[in-house]
Amino acid sequence: MLMLAACMDNPPTKTTIPFSVPFDREDIVSVCYDTDDHSRSEIESVAFDVCGKRAISVTPWRVDTYLNDCPVFKKTRASFVCTLSDD
Repeated sequence: MLMLAACMDNPPTKTTIPFSVPFDREDIVSVCYDTDDHSRSEIESVAFDVCGKRAISVTPWRVDTYLNDCPVFKKTRASFVCTLSDD
């Protein structure tokens, strides 16, 4: 029971972008999360933070559930395109 409790409420976290994305695409970020424990707004909030101070919005781009560098308890990776301000 203690092990199960320790795995609950793992917040979404930043991860690597998909291998098919060129490394110079700094406008794409990825987040690992558990589909049962996290809402879309929580995941987008983490992506927005990862985009940085110049971010004005994030747009969902791709979801990976297989071979995605995410830990076992957060096995889904969502990738987002960051829209950055020109400032």
